[in-house]
Amino acid sequence: GDQVSKDGFVFECGPEPTSLHCSQIGYEPGTSTGTGAQIVEYWRQAWTVVGVCDGTIAPTTAPSFDVLTDVGGCPDVWSVQTYEEGDRVSSMDLVYECAADPLSRHCGQAGYEPNTNPAAPDAWKVAWTVVGHCLGSIGPTGAPSFDPANSVGACPDEWSAGTNVSYEEGDMVSVTVSTMPLRQVAYRCKAWPLSGHCGQFSPIEDGGDQGWTFAGSCDGSIGPTASPSFDALSVDASGCPEEWSASKTDYEAGDRVSYSVSDSPSRKLLYQCREWPNVGYCNQGKGFEPTTLYGDQAWENLGACSGTIAPTGSPVQYAGRCQFDKCVVVETVQTNCVPGSAGCSCLAGFPAGINCKNIIRTNQCTPADVDLWSNNVEYVENDVVRLGAKKFKCRGWPDFLWCSSEAYRPTIDDDGIWTQAWTAMTDVCPP
Repeated sequence: GDQVSKDGFVFECGPEPTSLHCSQIGYEPGTSTGTGAQIVEYWRQAWTVVGVCDGTIAPTTAPSFDVLTDVGGCPDVWSVQTYEEGDRVSSMDLVYECAADPLSRHCGQAGYEPNTNPAAPDAWKVAWTVVGHCLGSIGPTGAPSFDPANSVGACPDEWSAGTNVSYEEGDMVSVTVSTMPLRQVAYRCKAWPLSGHCGQFSPIEDGGDQGWTFAGSCDGSIGPTASPSFDALSVDASGCPEEWSASKTDYEAGDRVSYSVSDSPSRKLLYQCREWPNVGYCNQGKGFEPTTLYGDQAWENLGACSGTIAPTGSPVQYAGRCQFDKCVVVETVQTNCVPGSAGCSCLAGFPAGINCKNIIRTNQCTPADVDLWSNNVEYVENDVVRLGAKKFKCRGWPDFLWCSSEAYRPTIDDDGIWTQAWTAMTDVCPP
């Protein structure tokens, strides 16, 4: 009848003769010896779990604890899978119930296994609650009640690992949560940019909720439901622009390229280079190639295309030569100036000589090419850059201080933040 506590559980010493083991080494409540199939829990011969407790009491006060309910047979032990609110598992003859959403999302994640002590002690208590004790087995008790009212019908294809463009918004997959009996649930891929996680994380693993939302139970099979089906993509019938190239380094925001995903039959996807700040990735080669892991950071999928058209850079790729007068202030020093004259360093009455100097400042202008904005250039007032054939002039002091910042580089957005550093010129580069 003596009672002790460990890890928040109350254990009661059994009657004689088993009580003789209660104080012996090797019979400490909740411990085991051996590994794998050879695990032995001798403490069960001496102790019984009778409740849970919180806080501390003096040794002479009768412990206060909640008496656990006998729920009969034990449900399945915990495993990494999808659990929902009300699902029950067992561990050491104790029964645990999964918490309500959104905490239920942790129930099947590693590190939240009931009655474990991982790197984050008692983390399991966030997702699970002790509801009773059990004996024997009753098999699976998953509460993903497969109520027809919550069913999506036939099951889509099982989730499979891929890249950040393997799935798109609205794609559905299924996950098997029980094989005996067979039970499956369906998930739907979230909108971009969260859709990038759909191919990287299974819906039921840690991180899966970044890309997937639970859709309901399902039954049977309907085959693939991935939305990157060419029947579902909008098709640009005017033709495909030039193919994406890893060697091209002058893509600009709005430029369009095609990307071949099938030769027989011929199928091509249409992509557009994203606006700032992502535009910089468009010129970084294979690391941001369309359809690859980081490709969607640089390129936006617009659908499919067919046929061919000439290159469609937007703004139109400029092939001519554009120049402006690059003016700089040049200082020359004139010695022996007349003391007291304008600009002379010597005041009236001082003796003339080589120490009397006059600094003369003149503007010297030379033709310079109007290039695309570059983060390798230190821009000053009146410098000119272009976007396609459109020209932009760097503002005067103090606004010109921002002209060299990539955050203020000119874009096709007329109301962009770039207008604080640059002004759009009315004339354009000649053809």
